[in-house]
Amino acid sequence: MNISLTAAQQAKLPPSGQVHKIEVWPDPADTGVTKVFNGGVQVAGLLSPGTAAGGHAEPYHIGGEGNALNPNHWTVDNTVANNGPFVTLWLA
Repeated sequence: MNISLTAAQQAKLPPSGQVHKIEVWPDPADTGVTKVFNGGVQVAGLLSPGTAAGGHAEPYHIGGEGNALNPNHWTVDNTVANNGPFVTLWLA
């Protein structure tokens, strides 16, 4: 699933549409693994706390200098249907 924004959320971004940092948090109620992709390449796998392996709700941080990250280049997926992470976008 692409990291997508509503029109109201998009309006809060700078004209470039880019952000300073992206955080991806697994939902504590989910099971399975949240996968983070950049351009189709998996860069992280986050175990959800509800998994049998006992994961932790720790985020994956994607950061740069200034507002230089395009959220549209990132996607997330969960190994269990209808589960998904929390995504936070930060501006510089």
